Amino acid sequence: MAHSAHSRPSSGPRLLVAGLAALAVVAVTLTPRRFASPARALFMDLAHVFAAPLVEPMTFIEVESALNALLFVPLGAAVALALSRRLWMLAPVLVFCASFAIESVQAAIPGRVPDVQDIVWNTIGGIIGAVALGIVRGLWALGRRRS
Repeated sequence: MAHSAHSRPSSGPRLLVAGLAALAVVAVTLTPRRFASPARALFMDLAHVFAAPLVEPMTFIEVESALNALLFVPLGAAVALALSRRLWMLAPVLVFCASFAIESVQAAIPGRVPDVQDIVWNTIGGIIGAVALGIVRGLWALGRRRS
């Protein structure tokens, strides 16, 4: 069956993308430190190789905050994608709730330390991702109306 120009695409792929983003965040944030440390060290080495001018003047806390935000940008976009065009603005709220839950669970994981600042930066990343997707959706809709 063919879709009309105004039909809505299936939500299956959108939910799959959101689920994969959530799974990646859970894997990174809830893995015990002894498993996550080698991957984190590799990532930091790559950041210094490819983004040295940006990373080197930053303090450890600033780098940590930026990484927390960057980790949650795809999740914010994926959650916004999973929601309807009218409800995408709820994505940051859902990302905040996920971040709060993750930080709460981290208290029970050896080597993990929950931190309120992580919730703040994770939510900022989620907002950036959701807003970016909202802009792309708006431009896409504008382009479709013009054609």
